[in-house]
Amino acid sequence: MPSHTDTRTAARRMPTAAKLVGAVTFFGVGWLAALQVLATVPEGTQATWFPLTIALIGLWQGWSVAGALAGDGRSAAVANGLRTSIQIAFVGLVLFALRAMFLRSVRLRYDGLGEALGDASDLFIAYAMQSLTLPVWGVLLLGGVIGGLICEGAARRWR
Repeated sequence: MPSHTDTRTAARRMPTAAKLVGAVTFFGVGWLAALQVLATVPEGTQATWFPLTIALIGLWQGWSVAGALAGDGRSAAVANGLRTSIQIAFVGLVLFALRAMFLRSVRLRYDGLGEALGDASDLFIAYAMQSLTLPVWGVLLLGGVIGGLICEGAARRWR
């Protein structure tokens, strides 16, 4: 007979209303946070795909984190929503730091892999420091709390 843990793990692999709601909600959180980041970058900076990319990271994290972990109560929902928002920021920072490193490496700017990876970590830190504004993190943190609670409501409503 399967244990409660086995049943719960199997249920987290299935599509649920909470996962769909989490994906849509955190797509929006990612989009709004990306728009706040764009307000802080210098004029003329090309960022054509930035909002969509961050929103898609939000969609992925909303589905796989907030939606998958919904159903454990309100305090867990708030924690899961905050975790999801922080993961959106982290994955976005890593992705765009690696992208910038790759574009620089195509221009033969690095002498070796170590130098390229060192620059990628420097870029990650620079981008993280640039994102440390109240509007960006306000959207991420407030959106995370609200998004987590919305996912929890969906999990309770549509079991």
